[in-house]
Amino acid sequence: MQFNCLIWYSNLALPSEDNEFVANFLGQACKVIQKEIDEVAGNKYHLNLEFLHIEKGEEGLKQLFGKFSTLQDGFFTNAHSITKYNDKIIKQVTDKRAFIFHQSPSLATDANKNIFGISRVDRQAKLSLIDDEISRSKEKILFLHNEERLYKDIRENYKNNSSFIEHSFKDIEDKDEIKIKVNELLSNIKNEDLIILDLNLKYFREVFNYLEEANATNVVINTFGSVENRFKNISFKLIQTVGNLATPSLSIEDLFLKVFKRDLPSEKKNLLLDSVYRLEIPLLISQALDKCEDQELRDLDSIAIRQAILSFDGSKDIFLGKRLQFGFDENGKNIINETFCYTFPNSLQIKDYVTPKILNPRQYKTVKKEDLKFNCIYSYIDILRVTNIDIQSRFWTAEFYLDVVSQFDDPIEELIFNNLSTLNDKFEYKTIWSRKEDGTDYATIRYYVVANFDFLPLADNYPFDWQNLFISTTLKDGSHHVLQPIPLELLDKDFDINEWVIERSFSGIKYQKNRMYEDTDLKKTVNVMSENRVGWIMRRKNTATLLKIGIPMFFLIFLVYYSVFLDYQSASDSIGILTTTFLSAIALYFSVEKPEPKKMTIIDLIFVWFYIINGITVVTYGLASFFSEKMFYLTTVSLKGLIPVSLIGMGIYLYRRILKNREDILLDREV
Repeated sequence: MQFNCLIWYSNLALPSEDNEFVANFLGQACKVIQKEIDEVAGNKYHLNLEFLHIEKGEEGLKQLFGKFSTLQDGFFTNAHSITKYNDKIIKQVTDKRAFIFHQSPSLATDANKNIFGISRVDRQAKLSLIDDEISRSKEKILFLHNEERLYKDIRENYKNNSSFIEHSFKDIEDKDEIKIKVNELLSNIKNEDLIILDLNLKYFREVFNYLEEANATNVVINTFGSVENRFKNISFKLIQTVGNLATPSLSIEDLFLKVFKRDLPSEKKNLLLDSVYRLEIPLLISQALDKCEDQELRDLDSIAIRQAILSFDGSKDIFLGKRLQFGFDENGKNIINETFCYTFPNSLQIKDYVTPKILNPRQYKTVKKEDLKFNCIYSYIDILRVTNIDIQSRFWTAEFYLDVVSQFDDPIEELIFNNLSTLNDKFEYKTIWSRKEDGTDYATIRYYVVANFDFLPLADNYPFDWQNLFISTTLKDGSHHVLQPIPLELLDKDFDINEWVIERSFSGIKYQKNRMYEDTDLKKTVNVMSENRVGWIMRRKNTATLLKIGIPMFFLIFLVYYSVFLDYQSASDSIGILTTTFLSAIALYFSVEKPEPKKMTIIDLIFVWFYIINGITVVTYGLASFFSEKMFYLTTVSLKGLIPVSLIGMGIYLYRRILKNREDILLDREV
């Protein structure tokens, strides 16, 4: 049973090279996800995943509709990132009885027509932020909008506020006209005035440019659109609201590696994170098809598939993808909503068009129609040295400074280090200094910490092995606080670690679905837990081990090869040499340091190869010497070719295996 899924990307208001970069990633990522789905589906079904890159605007729609016409009815696809195009797209897909997934909060959903909404934006949380900032403002409040999204709510809430001024850009499309209008509206503002923006990129770009040129320090709330790395710098006090955490999940980090085979700079990752939501759709479909009965799949039963999607209801089951989680109401609208508020500190903007962001001190969330507020806790880790990496006992030891910015007197007591070693328990700390932040109730406290942490060792390629060392943290009580993941730009990438080299650093979030059965009726509930991880990929310096093995092994191989050049009369001498090399290799093997747990490492493979070659040579020599001299010389000729060919073949195999070291390191793994 074959089902079709089309993932497509329309060019955005980005440089052409950025659009190509995003499209190339999505296309390659679809191939990776196709393989993952095929492994899970087996022979039950086949989900044919295709990717399409189109132009922006009406020209792109023509390309998209042409592709739709080639697909069988009942396919799955995503909607446009620009809301105004989605009415035409939805009409096309409903005519084909297809399933469509859109991210527009203002666009209706209808599960009966296979129209699903996967937006995660918490609308009320945005309004709570605006209400808080307006309550603090004692000056003018300027609201600029396109008469979309939050426009009606904000206008209604503050229409009686004498300081509230609003302007619409709905009927202005020309770039020059936008610029003139922005200059006119902002020419009389003071730095104490609050600016609220609910505009598309081409509009708020002009607002940002004006504020930068004027060296303004206004508080600006931006409720829509992506800001990251689209501006040379952001020096005013910007608060951005987004529906997802800016920090990538570990699963997405693994996907980046599978596609690019190398680490990406943080600005490239931020560029991709705005588009990866599309990749959740085929994973959602795959998990829904897994729930269907075989007969329903054979019948291409769209009702059964629809019910399978709706069974992710946010309570009994939750869809957990590479980065996002979905739960649907009966109308097909996602009900797992979040909004995060970010600021852009000037201290982190050390490169043009790279504008790192961190969580705003105050966060907002709506739970069961109740508005909740959370205070942010910031933690940063500065590794001083790693004193031990024990593959056998599966733990590593670190000395580091832990800086915590919070409202607590002793905030380290509020943190849980999830991967503290269970077999070699050690966690010691002392306070170094504490400093109160002026004008707030936040304080920064630095701790000196020595601790053992568990990790999952990969010893197969010893002594050319790579290891993933990490520190996992969560809050003891997340009901009133949220823990800031360490930004990629602030990762510690240089510290003292003997016998190892740091290949890369990472910061990400590990998500895990937990199933619980509660009460006497074993009522099933599902939730998704998360933990912040910061870590390092280490590569072993193998110089000492190579010298211990390489030099004696070179002479042993030389002796084996030398023995095949002896004549027929010296056959007994050859066997004596070969026996000596065999016994020497056994002694050398047991003298070499080997990791635990016992696995077939590269060292083992080298010695196994040597034993086989040595053994074949001994046996062949012994048997050939009992026959004619001609047979003996034919045998030596073959061995003269076999030994170097096998050596070259073994070298190529080991080289390729070592090159795949990094691919074996998966960040999204349990200890």
